[in-house]
Amino acid sequence: MNKKQKNEKPSSIGSRAKRHYDDWANSMEVANIEPPMPDNMLMDLTNACNHACVFCGNPFQGRKTSRISNELAYRILDEAYDSGVREVGFYNAGDPFMHKQLPDFTSYAKSLGYSYIYISTNGALASPERLRNVINSGMDSIKFSINAGSKESYLKIHGKDDWEKVIDNLKYVSSYRKTLNRPLKLFVTCVVTKQIKDEIKELEKLVSPLVDEVQFFDFHDQIGQMTAIEPLMNVGIKDRSQRPTGVCSNPFNRIHITSEGYLALCCVDYNNYVAVEDLKTKSLQDAWYSPLFKEIRAKHLDGDLDGTLCAKCWFRSNEVYKPINSNLAVDIHQSDSDKKQISLFTERFGQISSAEDEN
Repeated sequence: MNKKQKNEKPSSIGSRAKRHYDDWANSMEVANIEPPMPDNMLMDLTNACNHACVFCGNPFQGRKTSRISNELAYRILDEAYDSGVREVGFYNAGDPFMHKQLPDFTSYAKSLGYSYIYISTNGALASPERLRNVINSGMDSIKFSINAGSKESYLKIHGKDDWEKVIDNLKYVSSYRKTLNRPLKLFVTCVVTKQIKDEIKELEKLVSPLVDEVQFFDFHDQIGQMTAIEPLMNVGIKDRSQRPTGVCSNPFNRIHITSEGYLALCCVDYNNYVAVEDLKTKSLQDAWYSPLFKEIRAKHLDGDLDGTLCAKCWFRSNEVYKPINSNLAVDIHQSDSDKKQISLFTERFGQISSAEDEN
Protein backbone atom coordinates (compact mmCIF):
# COMPACT_ATOMS: atom_id res chain seq x y z
CA MET A 1 0.00 0.00 0.00
CA ASN A 2 1.52 3.31 -0.98
CA LYS A 3 1.68 6.36 1.22
CA LYS A 4 -1.24 8.06 -0.48
CA GLN A 5 -3.48 5.02 0.07
CA LYS A 6 -2.42 4.70 3.70
CA ASN A 7 -3.24 8.31 4.57
CA GLU A 8 -6.30 8.63 2.39
CA LYS A 9 -9.63 8.89 4.23
CA PRO A 10 -12.19 6.44 2.85
CA SER A 11 -15.09 8.24 1.20
CA SER A 12 -17.54 5.35 0.96
CA ILE A 13 -18.27 1.83 2.16
CA GLY A 14 -17.31 0.58 -1.29
CA SER A 15 -13.93 2.30 -1.28
CA ARG A 16 -13.17 0.92 2.19
CA ALA A 17 -14.06 -2.60 1.11
CA LYS A 18 -11.98 -2.30 -2.06
CA ARG A 19 -8.97 -1.09 -0.13
CA HIS A 20 -9.28 -3.83 2.50
CA TYR A 21 -10.17 -6.83 0.37
CA ASP A 22 -8.79 -6.08 -3.11
CA ASP A 23 -5.99 -3.53 -3.17
CA TRP A 24 -3.87 -5.26 -0.52
CA ALA A 25 -3.40 -8.33 -2.73
CA ASN A 26 -1.51 -6.24 -5.29
CA SER A 27 1.13 -5.27 -2.77
CA MET A 28 3.87 -7.83 -2.06
CA GLU A 29 4.78 -5.67 0.93
CA VAL A 30 1.95 -7.12 3.00
CA ALA A 31 1.60 -10.59 1.46
CA ASN A 32 4.08 -12.24 3.80
CA ILE A 33 4.12 -13.64 7.33
CA GLU A 34 5.50 -10.41 8.80
CA PRO A 35 3.37 -7.68 7.21
CA PRO A 36 3.72 -4.09 8.39
CA MET A 37 1.36 -2.99 11.12
CA PRO A 38 -1.93 -2.01 9.44
CA ASP A 39 -3.40 1.47 9.56
CA ASN A 40 -6.85 0.15 10.50
CA MET A 41 -8.13 -1.56 13.65
CA LEU A 42 -11.48 -2.94 14.81
CA MET A 43 -11.87 -2.96 18.58
CA ASP A 44 -14.97 -4.67 19.92
CA LEU A 45 -16.06 -2.79 23.03
CA THR A 46 -18.52 -5.56 23.90
CA ASN A 47 -19.89 -8.74 22.37
CA ALA A 48 -23.34 -7.89 23.76
CA CYS A 49 -26.12 -6.86 21.42
CA ASN A 50 -29.62 -5.57 22.15
CA HIS A 51 -30.98 -7.27 19.03
CA ALA A 52 -31.00 -10.91 17.93
CA CYS A 53 -30.94 -10.82 14.14
CA VAL A 54 -31.91 -14.19 12.75
CA PHE A 55 -29.07 -14.20 10.19
CA CYS A 56 -26.36 -13.22 12.70
CA GLY A 57 -24.10 -15.48 14.75
CA ASN A 58 -24.32 -13.25 17.83
CA PRO A 59 -27.45 -14.87 19.36
CA PHE A 60 -25.80 -18.29 19.12
CA GLN A 61 -22.38 -17.48 20.56
CA GLY A 62 -21.06 -19.56 23.43
CA ARG A 63 -18.98 -16.72 24.86
CA LYS A 64 -20.00 -14.94 28.02
CA THR A 65 -20.94 -11.30 27.68
CA SER A 66 -17.85 -9.17 28.16
CA ARG A 67 -16.88 -5.52 27.93
CA ILE A 68 -13.33 -4.43 27.29
CA SER A 69 -11.76 -2.78 30.32
CA ASN A 70 -10.85 0.90 30.22
CA GLU A 71 -7.23 0.21 31.10
CA LEU A 72 -6.77 -2.39 28.37
CA ALA A 73 -8.63 -0.39 25.72
CA TYR A 74 -6.56 2.75 26.36
CA ARG A 75 -3.33 0.77 26.34
CA ILE A 76 -4.18 -0.90 23.03
CA LEU A 77 -5.17 2.46 21.52
CA ASP A 78 -1.82 3.88 22.64
CA GLU A 79 0.19 0.97 21.26
CA ALA A 80 -1.76 0.87 18.01
CA TYR A 81 -1.29 4.58 17.37
CA ASP A 82 2.43 4.35 18.13
CA SER A 83 2.62 1.49 15.61
CA GLY A 84 1.01 3.53 12.82
CA VAL A 85 -2.70 2.76 13.15
CA ARG A 86 -4.79 5.81 12.24
CA GLU A 87 -8.31 4.42 11.83
CA VAL A 88 -10.30 2.63 14.51
CA GLY A 89 -13.77 1.13 14.49
CA PHE A 90 -15.36 0.55 17.90
CA TYR A 91 -17.49 -2.47 17.06
CA ASN A 92 -17.40 -6.05 15.85
CA ALA A 93 -19.54 -8.83 17.36
CA GLY A 94 -21.65 -6.51 19.53
CA ASP A 95 -23.35 -3.13 19.32
CA PRO A 96 -21.08 -0.27 20.43
CA PHE A 97 -23.92 1.58 22.18
CA MET A 98 -24.10 -1.33 24.63
CA HIS A 99 -20.92 0.13 26.16
CA LYS A 100 -21.72 3.34 28.01
CA GLN A 101 -18.17 4.63 27.65
CA LEU A 102 -18.22 4.76 23.87
CA PRO A 103 -17.87 8.59 23.98
CA ASP A 104 -14.87 8.30 26.32
CA PHE A 105 -13.04 5.88 24.03
CA THR A 106 -13.89 8.07 21.05
CA SER A 107 -12.58 11.20 22.74
CA TYR A 108 -9.39 9.45 23.84
CA ALA A 109 -8.70 8.08 20.37
CA LYS A 110 -9.24 11.50 18.83
CA SER A 111 -6.90 13.10 21.38
CA LEU A 112 -4.17 10.66 20.34
CA GLY A 113 -4.55 11.73 16.72
CA TYR A 114 -6.66 8.99 15.13
CA SER A 115 -7.91 10.46 11.86
CA TYR A 116 -10.98 8.27 11.28
CA ILE A 117 -13.16 6.80 14.05
CA TYR A 118 -16.23 4.85 13.05
CA ILE A 119 -18.96 2.54 14.33
CA SER A 120 -21.69 0.25 13.04
CA THR A 121 -24.90 -0.02 15.06
CA ASN A 122 -28.46 -1.24 14.76
CA GLY A 123 -29.36 2.27 15.95
CA ALA A 124 -31.98 1.35 18.53
CA LEU A 125 -29.86 2.61 21.43
CA ALA A 126 -28.57 5.58 19.46
CA SER A 127 -30.90 8.10 21.04
CA PRO A 128 -30.49 11.81 20.22
CA GLU A 129 -28.64 12.44 23.48
CA ARG A 130 -26.27 9.50 23.03
CA LEU A 131 -25.69 10.40 19.39
CA ARG A 132 -24.77 13.96 20.31
CA ASN A 133 -22.38 12.74 23.00
CA VAL A 134 -20.51 10.37 20.73
CA ILE A 135 -20.42 12.79 17.78
CA ASN A 136 -19.22 15.66 19.95
CA SER A 137 -16.50 13.35 21.27
CA GLY A 138 -15.05 13.09 17.77
CA MET A 139 -16.86 10.28 15.92
CA ASP A 140 -16.25 10.56 12.16
CA SER A 141 -18.68 7.97 10.78
CA ILE A 142 -21.81 6.11 11.88
CA LYS A 143 -23.29 3.21 9.97
CA PHE A 144 -26.84 2.05 10.71
CA SER A 145 -27.54 -1.62 10.05
CA ILE A 146 -31.21 -1.78 9.00
CA ASN A 147 -32.05 -5.19 7.66
CA ALA A 148 -35.65 -4.86 6.52
CA GLY A 149 -37.84 -2.41 4.68
CA SER A 150 -40.96 -2.53 6.82
CA LYS A 151 -41.96 -2.54 10.46
CA GLU A 152 -43.35 -6.07 10.22
CA SER A 153 -40.29 -7.61 8.56
CA TYR A 154 -37.95 -5.68 10.84
CA LEU A 155 -39.48 -7.35 13.90
CA LYS A 156 -39.02 -10.79 12.38
CA ILE A 157 -35.44 -10.18 11.28
CA HIS A 158 -34.13 -8.16 14.23
CA GLY A 159 -36.29 -9.71 16.92
CA LYS A 160 -37.18 -6.29 18.34
CA ASP A 161 -39.99 -3.89 17.48
CA ASP A 162 -37.59 -0.95 17.05
CA TRP A 163 -38.27 0.03 13.43
CA GLU A 164 -39.79 3.43 14.18
CA LYS A 165 -37.23 4.22 16.88
CA VAL A 166 -34.32 3.44 14.56
CA ILE A 167 -35.72 5.49 11.67
CA ASP A 168 -36.36 8.41 14.05
CA ASN A 169 -32.79 8.18 15.36
CA LEU A 170 -31.44 8.13 11.81
CA LYS A 171 -33.52 11.17 10.89
CA TYR A 172 -32.26 12.97 13.97
CA VAL A 173 -28.56 12.37 13.30
CA SER A 174 -29.03 13.30 9.65
CA SER A 175 -30.42 16.63 10.76
CA TYR A 176 -27.93 17.13 13.60
CA ARG A 177 -24.89 16.76 11.37
CA LYS A 178 -25.99 19.84 9.44
CA THR A 179 -25.20 21.89 12.56
CA LEU A 180 -21.61 20.63 12.73
CA ASN A 181 -18.60 22.52 11.45
CA ARG A 182 -16.92 19.32 10.28
CA PRO A 183 -17.81 16.29 8.14
CA LEU A 184 -19.73 13.36 9.64
CA LYS A 185 -20.25 10.36 7.39
CA LEU A 186 -23.57 8.52 7.61
CA PHE A 187 -24.26 5.16 6.01
CA VAL A 188 -26.97 2.51 5.98
CA THR A 189 -26.32 -1.13 5.20
CA CYS A 190 -28.82 -3.93 4.79
CA VAL A 191 -28.28 -7.67 4.73
CA VAL A 192 -30.55 -8.91 1.96
CA THR A 193 -32.39 -12.16 2.65
CA LYS A 194 -35.14 -13.96 0.80
CA GLN A 195 -37.57 -12.69 3.41
CA ILE A 196 -36.99 -8.98 2.67
CA LYS A 197 -35.63 -8.88 -0.88
CA ASP A 198 -38.85 -7.28 -2.18
CA GLU A 199 -38.55 -4.43 0.33
CA ILE A 200 -35.10 -3.10 -0.50
CA LYS A 201 -36.32 -0.46 -2.94
CA GLU A 202 -38.66 0.95 -0.30
CA LEU A 203 -35.87 0.98 2.27
CA GLU A 204 -33.53 2.73 -0.14
CA LYS A 205 -36.19 5.30 -0.96
CA LEU A 206 -36.76 5.98 2.74
CA VAL A 207 -33.16 6.31 3.93
CA SER A 208 -31.22 7.56 0.89
CA PRO A 209 -32.09 11.24 1.49
CA LEU A 210 -30.73 10.93 5.03
CA VAL A 211 -27.30 9.41 4.45
CA ASP A 212 -24.25 9.48 2.20
CA GLU A 213 -24.61 5.94 0.96
CA VAL A 214 -26.85 2.89 1.18
CA GLN A 215 -25.39 -0.53 0.48
CA PHE A 216 -27.02 -3.95 0.26
CA PHE A 217 -25.17 -7.19 0.95
CA ASP A 218 -26.41 -10.70 0.28
CA PHE A 219 -26.70 -12.86 3.36
CA HIS A 220 -23.92 -15.42 3.69
CA ASP A 221 -23.06 -18.10 6.21
CA GLN A 222 -20.76 -15.91 8.34
CA ILE A 223 -17.54 -17.84 7.63
CA GLY A 224 -19.29 -21.17 7.97
CA GLN A 225 -21.02 -20.53 11.28
CA MET A 226 -24.56 -20.04 9.90
CA THR A 227 -24.76 -22.85 7.36
CA ALA A 228 -28.00 -24.26 8.78
CA ILE A 229 -30.09 -21.30 7.67
CA GLU A 230 -28.08 -20.16 4.67
CA PRO A 231 -30.29 -22.14 2.23
CA LEU A 232 -33.38 -20.60 3.86
CA MET A 233 -32.26 -16.98 3.63
CA ASN A 234 -29.54 -16.53 1.01
CA VAL A 235 -30.45 -14.91 -2.30
CA GLY A 236 -26.96 -14.61 -3.76
CA ILE A 237 -24.48 -17.48 -3.71
CA LYS A 238 -26.22 -20.53 -5.14
CA ASP A 239 -23.19 -22.78 -5.44
CA ARG A 240 -21.56 -23.31 -2.06
CA SER A 241 -18.27 -24.10 -3.79
CA GLN A 242 -18.04 -20.50 -5.04
CA ARG A 243 -15.46 -18.59 -3.01
CA PRO A 244 -13.04 -15.78 -3.80
CA THR A 245 -9.71 -16.72 -5.28
CA GLY A 246 -6.44 -15.66 -3.75
CA VAL A 247 -5.71 -15.17 -0.07
CA CYS A 248 -7.91 -13.70 2.67
CA SER A 249 -6.71 -10.22 3.59
CA ASN A 250 -7.88 -10.20 7.21
CA PRO A 251 -4.77 -11.69 8.89
CA PHE A 252 -2.54 -9.28 7.01
CA ASN A 253 -4.01 -5.80 6.78
CA ARG A 254 -6.36 -5.13 9.68
CA ILE A 255 -6.11 -5.53 13.44
CA HIS A 256 -9.06 -7.25 15.14
CA ILE A 257 -9.49 -6.96 18.90
CA THR A 258 -12.19 -8.90 20.75
CA SER A 259 -14.02 -7.59 23.81
CA GLU A 260 -11.92 -9.95 25.95
CA GLY A 261 -8.79 -8.24 24.65
CA TYR A 262 -7.69 -10.99 22.24
CA LEU A 263 -5.96 -10.32 18.94
CA ALA A 264 -7.87 -12.27 16.31
CA LEU A 265 -7.60 -13.02 12.60
CA CYS A 266 -11.06 -11.92 11.61
CA CYS A 267 -14.09 -9.81 12.46
CA VAL A 268 -16.66 -12.62 11.98
CA ASP A 269 -15.93 -15.05 14.81
CA TYR A 270 -18.34 -15.38 17.71
CA ASN A 271 -16.55 -18.05 19.76
CA ASN A 272 -12.92 -16.94 19.45
CA TYR A 273 -11.93 -19.84 17.19
CA VAL A 274 -9.63 -17.48 15.28
CA ALA A 275 -8.35 -15.61 18.33
CA VAL A 276 -4.56 -15.84 18.34
CA GLU A 277 -3.03 -13.94 21.26
CA ASP A 278 -4.16 -12.46 24.58
CA LEU A 279 -3.25 -8.78 24.73
CA LYS A 280 -3.52 -8.80 28.50
CA THR A 281 -0.22 -10.67 28.50
CA LYS A 282 1.47 -9.33 25.35
CA SER A 283 1.94 -6.00 23.66
CA LEU A 284 0.09 -5.45 20.39
CA GLN A 285 3.36 -5.41 18.45
CA ASP A 286 4.57 -8.66 20.00
CA ALA A 287 1.22 -10.31 19.37
CA TRP A 288 1.08 -9.18 15.72
CA TYR A 289 4.50 -10.74 15.08
CA SER A 290 4.13 -13.72 17.42
CA PRO A 291 5.21 -17.19 16.20
CA LEU A 292 1.59 -18.40 16.25
CA PHE A 293 0.33 -15.46 14.19
CA LYS A 294 3.16 -15.94 11.68
CA GLU A 295 2.34 -19.63 11.49
CA ILE A 296 -1.31 -19.06 10.63
CA ARG A 297 -0.38 -16.40 8.04
CA ALA A 298 1.92 -18.94 6.42
CA LYS A 299 -0.96 -21.40 6.29
CA HIS A 300 -3.10 -18.80 4.56
CA LEU A 301 -0.42 -18.07 1.99
CA ASP A 302 0.08 -21.81 1.37
CA GLY A 303 -3.65 -22.56 1.28
CA ASP A 304 -3.13 -25.08 4.08
CA LEU A 305 -6.06 -24.29 6.38
CA ASP A 306 -7.36 -27.77 7.18
CA GLY A 307 -8.97 -28.06 10.59
CA THR A 308 -9.56 -24.33 11.03
CA LEU A 309 -12.64 -22.13 10.82
CA CYS A 310 -10.79 -20.30 8.04
CA ALA A 311 -11.03 -23.43 5.86
CA LYS A 312 -14.78 -23.57 6.43
CA CYS A 313 -15.03 -19.96 5.31
CA TRP A 314 -12.56 -19.76 2.42
CA PHE A 315 -12.72 -23.28 1.02
CA ARG A 316 -16.22 -24.27 2.17
CA SER A 317 -14.71 -27.21 4.01
CA ASN A 318 -17.07 -29.49 5.90
CA GLU A 319 -14.33 -30.87 8.12
CA VAL A 320 -14.43 -30.48 11.89
CA TYR A 321 -12.54 -27.36 12.86
CA LYS A 322 -10.62 -26.50 16.00
CA PRO A 323 -9.54 -23.21 17.60
CA ILE A 324 -6.24 -21.66 16.61
CA ASN A 325 -5.56 -21.04 20.30
CA SER A 326 -7.60 -23.39 22.48
CA ASN A 327 -6.84 -21.32 25.58
CA LEU A 328 -8.88 -18.41 24.19
CA ALA A 329 -11.82 -20.13 22.49
CA VAL A 330 -15.17 -21.29 23.82
CA ASP A 331 -15.75 -24.91 22.87
CA ILE A 332 -18.90 -25.33 20.80
CA HIS A 333 -20.65 -28.07 18.85
CA GLN A 334 -21.76 -26.84 15.44
CA SER A 335 -24.68 -29.25 15.43
CA ASP A 336 -26.09 -27.59 18.57
CA SER A 337 -25.71 -24.17 16.97
CA ASP A 338 -27.43 -25.45 13.82
CA LYS A 339 -30.44 -26.59 15.84
CA LYS A 340 -30.68 -23.21 17.57
CA GLN A 341 -30.51 -21.42 14.23
CA ILE A 342 -33.38 -23.47 12.82
CA SER A 343 -35.37 -23.01 16.02
CA LEU A 344 -35.05 -19.22 15.90
CA PHE A 345 -35.89 -19.15 12.21
CA THR A 346 -39.09 -21.16 12.68
CA GLU A 347 -40.01 -19.05 15.71
CA ARG A 348 -39.82 -15.92 13.56
CA PHE A 349 -41.06 -17.20 10.18
CA GLY A 350 -43.00 -20.39 10.89
CA GLN A 351 -42.33 -23.98 9.92
CA ILE A 352 -39.94 -24.60 7.04
CA SER A 353 -41.65 -25.79 3.88
CA SER A 354 -40.11 -28.48 1.69
CA ALA A 355 -39.66 -25.90 -1.08
CA GLU A 356 -37.66 -23.63 1.24
CA ASP A 357 -35.54 -26.52 2.41
CA GLU A 358 -34.72 -27.55 -1.16
CA ASN A 359 -33.81 -24.02 -2.19
